[in-house]
Amino acid sequence: MMDAQRRSATIGVRGWLTAAAVFASAYVLFAVVAGSLSAFILLFTGILFAAALRPLIDRLSKRMPFGAAVTFTFGAVLLVAASIAFILVAPLGAEVERLVRALPGYVSALHDQLLAAQRFVKNDELTKQLAATLANTAGAAFSAIGMHLLGGPALVASTVGNVVIIFLLAIGWILASDDLARFVLSVFPAGARQDWKRALNNMAVRLSAYAQVIILNGVVVGVATGSSLALLGVPYALLLGVVVALLQAIPLVGAVISGPIVLLVVLATSGWTKMLIVTAVFGVVQIVDQNLLSPIIFGTRLQLSFLLIIFSTVTGGLLLGIGGAFLAVPAAAVLQVIVVQIIAPAIRRANQIAPDADAGSEGTPIR
Repeated sequence: MMDAQRRSATIGVRGWLTAAAVFASAYVLFAVVAGSLSAFILLFTGILFAAALRPLIDRLSKRMPFGAAVTFTFGAVLLVAASIAFILVAPLGAEVERLVRALPGYVSALHDQLLAAQRFVKNDELTKQLAATLANTAGAAFSAIGMHLLGGPALVASTVGNVVIIFLLAIGWILASDDLARFVLSVFPAGARQDWKRALNNMAVRLSAYAQVIILNGVVVGVATGSSLALLGVPYALLLGVVVALLQAIPLVGAVISGPIVLLVVLATSGWTKMLIVTAVFGVVQIVDQNLLSPIIFGTRLQLSFLLIIFSTVTGGLLLGIGGAFLAVPAAAVLQVIVVQIIAPAIRRANQIAPDADAGSEGTPIR
């Protein structure tokens, strides 16, 4: 009796120590991931970039050596990127320069516009305080953006450096991914290798589809928004279109971030009338995107439900910020493949039940 009690107490202590070790390991892992988030985002972006180009490289490798296909593909991408940069960098730089110079005046104009809104609502102290709070908040946001833009050379150098790193990581991943896949498969038992091979292939297809649809979605929404702003005569239409296109990389949530940015800039530069028109135009573009484009490209190509996309994006954003929101959907796609193709079948195999087991007859396993 006493031995059983001692054993129970020992097991209890071991259990608590094990639980504490697990939680401590999880905290350390989270701290490491959060601390190295920038490097992780660069690596994952390079992998997505490589996954987007892999189908083209595979098709070319049927007609030429694999190394030549890689060189040709990345050379073509570099040429296209250089052409786009040659076309867009000068006007974007000019718009950024004008924005930085005019920023103090826009902050003042935004304050005046929000205070002028009191004429259309009840003119009381609460409205005045609300307008002042909104103006001060927007002014602080504009000032923070301006501080980043003032470091123009450093910002450009950092961006170019990150692009070069992503480009090199993508090339490295393309060249090493096959050997890495063979190594990963070699650590699994022979009976499980085929399942893991199919899962890895499916992961590559999902990541490739994600990268392609993110680029397509960003280009479509960015061009539609920028063109609409330009037709309405809104200043900085090209810059705002690029901002909207980049934030579309965060599925479904990017519009929540880009919308206020666009509307505040329009309000500060063009007044309430154009801001209301832009609100309607931006809403139409986003409604078309969220109800026609996004369900097709995210549901059909990625096979992810709306709930999973929202949950993963919000969770990634809360845990790791903008970078986590960007990484959340492809990470969810990879985890979904592992659960559906590896974990769930293993659980079903482990719980095979013959319907007539008590009678001693063989039945069909439940799957």
